[in-house]
Amino acid sequence: MASRAKYISVFLMSVALTAALIVVKPGSASALVATPPAKEGLQISPALIQIDGAKGNTYTVSVKVTNVTVQTQTYYTSVNDFTSKDESGTPNILLSDSLPDTASIRTWVSTLSQFTLASEQSKTLNVEVNIPGNAESGGHYGALLFSGTAPTPQNAGVALAASAGALFLVKVDGAINEQASLAGFYAAPNSGSNPSSFFEKAPITFVTRVKNNGNIHLQPSGQILVHDMFGNLTATIPVNDQKANVLPDSIRRFDVTMNSGWLFGHYTADLALGYGTTGQAITATISFWVIPYKIVGAVLLVLATAIFILVRLVKVYNKRIIAKAIQKHEKNKTSHSNK
Repeated sequence: MASRAKYISVFLMSVALTAALIVVKPGSASALVATPPAKEGLQISPALIQIDGAKGNTYTVSVKVTNVTVQTQTYYTSVNDFTSKDESGTPNILLSDSLPDTASIRTWVSTLSQFTLASEQSKTLNVEVNIPGNAESGGHYGALLFSGTAPTPQNAGVALAASAGALFLVKVDGAINEQASLAGFYAAPNSGSNPSSFFEKAPITFVTRVKNNGNIHLQPSGQILVHDMFGNLTATIPVNDQKANVLPDSIRRFDVTMNSGWLFGHYTADLALGYGTTGQAITATISFWVIPYKIVGAVLLVLATAIFILVRLVKVYNKRIIAKAIQKHEKNKTSHSNK
């Protein structure tokens, strides 16, 4: 049961922290705005802190914590590393200390181990990030968690489930490798569908999967240009305009939808993404057909019916003309015979 509760709690905490992966602009120590206030729980500002740091240096950032419960509460702090859990960017909080100190942010971040807040009371904590001189270059990712339960080896998972926290994205200078590749680009009827090259109508969802092969988080962004069979631009669709991150050794998926009205014929979709500090690019092209077969079928049925009726009318008309001609011929023949 303890193991099961541990994994359930990790999942709940991961969901709670997913939104923080939409990153702020680069800087020596920059952060997002506060998370929306809740009726019960803990409000933390900022939800994400990004540091561009140098080995051997210490950086101090401020984190504001507000008790939005109706009672006085003691909070305990802990730091855990995190990785990317899936292609949606959900954080996977690591409970173990398997990473070495040169890679783990767990031993770099320090602040008050515990503090008490009355209802609606706020406290600004000074959080120090001490980057070791032998730290590995690249990205390091951790979560500073605040829990109402003191973390212990026995209740680590349970305490995590009741936690809120701020994410740290630390970039350590040195041999930075910014390298990404395209893991997939295709069109589908919706986000949960398989790739397709034939559609009846809009909307059409374009799925872009980017793999980070480097050692630092990346923010690939750009657009998809859709052209019809005549080369006319049909739609311009932004990709990752919120600047979400792709963590190292992970794939992140970006789904965007084209909601154009009437579509018919053959189309091409050109993907162009930029990333990194030197303007690296990812490009790809796919093609697909849009045939509103139900409408086309109905039109063809109407046309076939109209043609059938027209042919019948022509046949009836011809028969009447021929019958009149025969009658006239017989009448003239009888008239000549009588003479």
